[in-house]
Amino acid sequence: MRQALDNPLVLLVAGFTVWSLAFVVLYALQALGCAYGWSAHRPVLVAGFILSNLPLAWLAFRPPQPRTNTDPSLQRAALWANRAALASGILVFLPVTFVSACI
Repeated sequence: MRQALDNPLVLLVAGFTVWSLAFVVLYALQALGCAYGWSAHRPVLVAGFILSNLPLAWLAFRPPQPRTNTDPSLQRAALWANRAALASGILVFLPVTFVSACI
């Protein structure tokens, strides 16, 4: 696993892969909470929001691992792609903290 995260090609897609998994999990939590009438629905969604952004923040702010056989522009692209995934995670997932969950 450690060697995979040193590969810039893996890092290039890692952020939005985590983002898509978090989107599915938050959507499922929202649907299940509405269907079963959870009394703690909002705190569960807020916890899901925070937990889903933690790996995105880690990917966005981890120091780059210098490697001699990779292109530095690919490493930079991976870093900025992960920062874009974090920004989109905050922007897209933030409404679960305050918008009415069930209609």
